[in-house]
Amino acid sequence: MRAVKFAVCMSLLIFAHAEAVESRSQKNALDFQERGARLRTELDRAYQDLRRTGLFKSAGNDVSPIVRKYVPVGTSFANAEITLRSSGFNMDSPPPREAPTNAMFATLVLAQRGVSKMTVEITLLPKISGADQNTVKGVQAAIYYRGV
Repeated sequence: MRAVKFAVCMSLLIFAHAEAVESRSQKNALDFQERGARLRTELDRAYQDLRRTGLFKSAGNDVSPIVRKYVPVGTSFANAEITLRSSGFNMDSPPPREAPTNAMFATLVLAQRGVSKMTVEITLLPKISGADQNTVKGVQAAIYYRGV
């Protein structure tokens, strides 16, 4: 009888733990989605400020500090991807000469008129040394004019 009570208690504890872990995972996913929405708002604002002030450079406008607020160094690539996709970014393979093959590359079109567009391009660099290559080590982000 005592063994049965112990088994029931253990089952309840395991079930409660599993539900808590699942709930925490769902909250984390929502947090990263919320980060993504805030990142998009801030990037839109930065682009509008660059246009309004006349400081926009077609060769590139660094927005890495903005992106680092929402995808800080040490973030897992999985969580970084959730955040970026929630902002509207498309995940791409990195250009062969520009980044290591295990880097993450993402693009977002902020504005488009005909064949011309304003894009945010992000490269997330992984930790190279050590066993953990699934963690963001560096963030490079810029707004570009892409046109014909």
